[in-house]
Amino acid sequence: MKKIILSILLMTLCTLGAFADDKADVLALFDKYVNDANNYSKTLPNYYIQNAKIIRVVNVKSGGQKSIIIPFDRYLKELSKNAVFAKTVKYKNAYSNRKITKVSNDYKISAVRIPRNDKTGLPCHFIFTKTASGWKIKEESMTTNVQTFLNAK
Repeated sequence: MKKIILSILLMTLCTLGAFADDKADVLALFDKYVNDANNYSKTLPNYYIQNAKIIRVVNVKSGGQKSIIIPFDRYLKELSKNAVFAKTVKYKNAYSNRKITKVSNDYKISAVRIPRNDKTGLPCHFIFTKTASGWKIKEESMTTNVQTFLNAK
């Protein structure tokens, strides 16, 4: 009986250790992603799964919010196209109040994104999923005041 209890205890501890390692890995990857994004790295697409869900929650000037889903291929094109301008104006995002939670087999990082020249910040989240090549972003949601997203097609 002692061997069974000891075996169960050891398996539980090993499982908890694996979850802790995964959580640390996701947080480290997120930090690397933020650094690469703020340095306009051409490797940013490698952080995402194919056809990741990209959501922009627009604070509408007349009040309320509207969620827009950006097709992943369009997101990648705009990411590449806008990098030159962003680099010129030294656009960067900071992330505060980070919280990581386990959602099924994935990890969700929620934070307040503070874009360049913003004082209060805007909510965002990233959902990371484990793939054969490591942790990848499968969903990214950022709240924004940029109204041009309302014209997304």
